Amino acid sequence: MKQFVFGCLLAGSAAMMASAATAAPLAAGSSIDFGGYIQGSGGDGTLGNATFIDFVSGTGGTASPGTAGTIANYGSGTGTFAGFSCMGGACGTISDIPVLAVGALNIANFFTLSGGNNALPIAFDLTAISGVNRSDAQFLTFRALGNIRYDGFEATPASFLFSAQGNVATSFSATALAAAVPEPASWAMMLVGVGMMGFALRRRPSITTKVRFA
Repeated sequence: MKQFVFGCLLAGSAAMMASAATAAPLAAGSSIDFGGYIQGSGGDGTLGNATFIDFVSGTGGTASPGTAGTIANYGSGTGTFAGFSCMGGACGTISDIPVLAVGALNIANFFTLSGGNNALPIAFDLTAISGVNRSDAQFLTFRALGNIRYDGFEATPASFLFSAQGNVATSFSATALAAAVPEPASWAMMLVGVGMMGFALRRRPSITTKVRFA
């Protein structure tokens, strides 16, 4: 009976580890750069004091609050995204930032990178704005947190770094950076499985084998 239980524990732990292996986090430090165009709005009319960000399609794009803008290009990928690029001007979409302030902000599929030489899209679910720099009227940066998704990998905690300089209507550059952190639930399940195996091993009686030679 004990051998049966031990075998089940081994099989269960192997299955969990195999599952983790087939859906691993993105390589630590994986990043990709991209850019497009914005209309910074609100405040006193300067980019540095914008209270929300309207991403638009193309240079001089018409303001369209609430409508996703177009990503113009992406590249310079590292880690999992090494070699990914798109220069066609229609390289994905990015949603507006309705309130540019530090705090929780949930936007599923905040940006999606597609249309390049990577077969599958890269998506980012934004969960919070963690910092905003308004040091100059014509300069704006902010940092957001969330999870980056790419088919075949776990959703991985990541940050989004944005910068723009110029008038209210201008171009922007951004970087998405993944930080491979195991899911707490996955680690907990694996630790429980390993602990149960150790307990079963300790409970097994010692067996002495004697060999006689004729």
